[in-house]
Amino acid sequence: MTAAGDIVIRQRLYQDGVPVQPDYERTLDFLREGDVRWASCEVQFARSGFRTDAPIAYLVAPEVAGDLGVAGFDLMTVATNHTWDYGPDAFLESLGHLQEAGVTTVGGGPDIASANTPVIRDLDGLTLGVLAVSCLLPPYYAARDDRPGIAPVRVDQWQELHPILQATEPGAPIPMRSRVDPADADALMDRIAALRPQVDVLIVSVHWGYGTGSPLAEYQRPFGHRIIEAGADMVLGNHAHSPAGLETHLGKPILYSLGNHIAQQDWDNATPVQAEIFRAIDPWSTICRIEMSKSGIEGIEFRATECGRDGMPILIDDSAKAGAVLHRLQELSRGFGTEITVESASARVAFDPPRHGR
Repeated sequence: MTAAGDIVIRQRLYQDGVPVQPDYERTLDFLREGDVRWASCEVQFARSGFRTDAPIAYLVAPEVAGDLGVAGFDLMTVATNHTWDYGPDAFLESLGHLQEAGVTTVGGGPDIASANTPVIRDLDGLTLGVLAVSCLLPPYYAARDDRPGIAPVRVDQWQELHPILQATEPGAPIPMRSRVDPADADALMDRIAALRPQVDVLIVSVHWGYGTGSPLAEYQRPFGHRIIEAGADMVLGNHAHSPAGLETHLGKPILYSLGNHIAQQDWDNATPVQAEIFRAIDPWSTICRIEMSKSGIEGIEFRATECGRDGMPILIDDSAKAGAVLHRLQELSRGFGTEITVESASARVAFDPPRHGR
């Protein structure tokens, strides 16, 4: 399986079958090596829609969804904070265009049952199961029995006053605390437990954390640990438009974020506030190859990419330039007690997964 990060795409990848950005084909050559080619979708592909209050939202021509299929992507999470930005009709239309392009979606659907339904793939005798949820939930984006939307795991947050600092030091920052909603978390753990006997490898995609930068929100590590403890072989995080490091828990990987993949934010029409957000988006990101067996995740290989002004991620072959990106991933992962080995223009980490007894 190969995986890329968040896709914010607004422009065609192909015209009359010819790549618009030929250099991107080198990136795709790596991704196409996977039996499954994964990414996180952050736009809607539809002819029209009713825009919500989302401060940043893109309605994209359906032909672009077809280009993603031509590029080789065949599995995407739609459990993100942007795939409902133009309302339920555009959301469902977008799912249809992706399906027509050969891209299976997970984490969203016409109701909560379909949003929570896993994707199961038979890969030459190895069975892969994937669930997807989002912890970022603008109003109405969460699916219900009677509403299309995405698979939710809500997050509770509150500010906690220090008994001394706020009373004695004017202007002292008030920490923001957070945790996943217990009922939503329990429901996800039940779905993991139900899926576990059916598959050899179980991956859970989580849209979580902060949009820019590498630091984690308080709720992320405990939630990631609990997903692994419930039986998942890997947590594949997204939303942060920067690489955010890899943690190993019980011998299994929690990849907090690969970072951006395609990043075609609309700079030309950006408001000052939007431009400030766009400037904080990291142009350097990663893609990866996830090596699987019937025992679980055996290893991960990372490659570095760089997005230019056109937002297209180009594979970095230069060892010095790629090394700068990968050594940053290495240092972030060391902060979690996980060692990644950087060699020339790639990085690797190996695991020793226990057998599930399936």
